[in-house]
Amino acid sequence: VDTPSSLELIGRLGLALALGAVLGLERETRHKTAGLRTHSLVALGAALFTVAGAYGVIGDQNDPSRVAAQVVTGIGFIGAGAMIRSGFTVTGITTAATLWMAAAFGVAAAMGLYLVATVAGAMTLVVVVTFGPLKPYVLFRRSRRRFEIHYRPGSGTLDALFGGLESVGGRIMAVATAERNGERQTTIDVRGLDEVELTKVLAAIADREEVVSIDHAPGSGD
Repeated sequence: VDTPSSLELIGRLGLALALGAVLGLERETRHKTAGLRTHSLVALGAALFTVAGAYGVIGDQNDPSRVAAQVVTGIGFIGAGAMIRSGFTVTGITTAATLWMAAAFGVAAAMGLYLVATVAGAMTLVVVVTFGPLKPYVLFRRSRRRFEIHYRPGSGTLDALFGGLESVGGRIMAVATAERNGERQTTIDVRGLDEVELTKVLAAIADREEVVSIDHAPGSGD
């Protein structure tokens, strides 16, 4: 395999940097833990490692596939740093995935797969920009779920609960509240969430001091 010219190799690095920067800019505008600089450097670094592995060794001992495999392994540590756990909720998973994709852009660009890298970059950008807003509409057809929350009034419990449900795309369909022995019992029907998402929200609310219990109520589902 003929070694590309230095100018062409620099062009490959430039493409990797540009693709990483575009993806990083999207993360930056959303105030994520890893933004423009991190994604740009990940893509550029992955490309540089790949170029060095493919063309920096004299003879037949160069093996870019091994370098690419090590890039994939190494990016896992950076991706793990982008994720934050708070109680039962883990955030930053999408940002970790975009860092992984930035590394993939770098490897593809470094190998001369210009069109593949560019199209993959466009596809990734479409996913991170459009799939989030579309999620509530896609999930709207999921079964309605009903649960009861017992709590002491006057502590903003329902506001926190409704905010949590809506933040993950839940649609509140019905609310019924009754008072008994100084406590409130509110039955809520929500749609657009799977069991895992609902459980995470309810677990966070259950940790509040004024909440007595949260139970699934009869009549869940359509």
